[in-house]
Amino acid sequence: MKMLKLSPKQKDFYNNSTAKINVAHGAVRSSKTFIVNLRWLKYIRYGPPGTLLMSGNTKESLRENVLEDLFEIVGQENYRYNSTSGILHMFGRKIECKGADNINAEKKIRGRTYAGWYGDEITVHHKSFVYQAIARCSVPNAQLFWTTNPDHPKHYIKTDFIDNPQMRQSGMLKHWHFFLEDNIILTPDYMAMLEASYTGVFYLRNIKGLWVVADGLVYADYDEKKHNISRAEVEKLIKPRAFKEYIAGTDWGMTAPMTGLIYGVTRDNKYIQIDEYYKTGQLTEDLGNWYLMQEQRLERKINNIYCDSAEPDRIATLRKMGLKARGADKEINAGLNTVMVLFKNDRLLICEDCRDTINELLTYRFPEPDDPKFKQDKPLDEDNHAMDGKRYCLHTYIGKPGAKATTARRGMR
Repeated sequence: MKMLKLSPKQKDFYNNSTAKINVAHGAVRSSKTFIVNLRWLKYIRYGPPGTLLMSGNTKESLRENVLEDLFEIVGQENYRYNSTSGILHMFGRKIECKGADNINAEKKIRGRTYAGWYGDEITVHHKSFVYQAIARCSVPNAQLFWTTNPDHPKHYIKTDFIDNPQMRQSGMLKHWHFFLEDNIILTPDYMAMLEASYTGVFYLRNIKGLWVVADGLVYADYDEKKHNISRAEVEKLIKPRAFKEYIAGTDWGMTAPMTGLIYGVTRDNKYIQIDEYYKTGQLTEDLGNWYLMQEQRLERKINNIYCDSAEPDRIATLRKMGLKARGADKEINAGLNTVMVLFKNDRLLICEDCRDTINELLTYRFPEPDDPKFKQDKPLDEDNHAMDGKRYCLHTYIGKPGAKATTARRGMR
């Protein structure tokens, strides 16, 4: 059998994660999940007897992030998994797999007794689930193993657990801060590519593994002088078909503005916003007619219109009008980072006529420290209609197969 080569940090976690609560946190792709998986397999076989608990943001994310890797390691003859019930049998042990993303999740484990718990992406678990699960792990010598990328420095996982002096001094909690360098299978080229994929607060969290505050302007790298382009320059690109395709993003509205943003994608993968629709009191058909008018002007179809998926009936209306509308990937932080990186690398330009988009870019910000919304760690939900449409479009398009270089899901994460 081929021997695994582990980094010193991985070996330390595997051999010394002996506390009640053991937390692996830090950079993305830094081998946290991989080594916790190995440690968990050891715990399944040799930990105290009883039912175990595994949890993720959802059951689906737990399967994608953890279970599929475990299945590959142990082989299909050593486990049975019912994806509907979330019941896993492995090495003769029963394991209950749960999603923990909402306030109702903790009801699913009330009254249960567990001999151990693996919590993946613990910072996105609902707080009530975390405290309920801790209380449920009442079998003598039960241990907890958590993984997470950093979040807000005032996140309860940081303040109540990782930075809790009583827990640390008593040995009840141990934590390991993982860096990219702790994943010894990563090449220098891959690490350089990964570092270039983040900027701002997301660089500090996902690359440096720091628990830092998101503050100030969201798109601080946006520069009007650098990133705005004249209408004449846009028309020069449209006429000779310099764009390989057109894409668009829509945020629905009625009393708030409804937005439609159209981007031309160049052959060297730059994104130029060529026009905007930004109006209140409009029907879905009004926006659809504007898109149809734009297609006539461009003499080409818009390849995809990525819409807020919260209103499928309106998406269906656009489709009936002959438009290629579809629901968007609405993940907030990942989407913000996609747009941030485009501005940082000067791959996103805005036509100077798109004044509402430009106005939002200049005011879209995170809450101030004295704002009650500060701990939510999200941009203020105001004057963000074009910003949402922009994120829906660019993040969904760039994330689709073939739109960018992809990396294997497997390996040390």
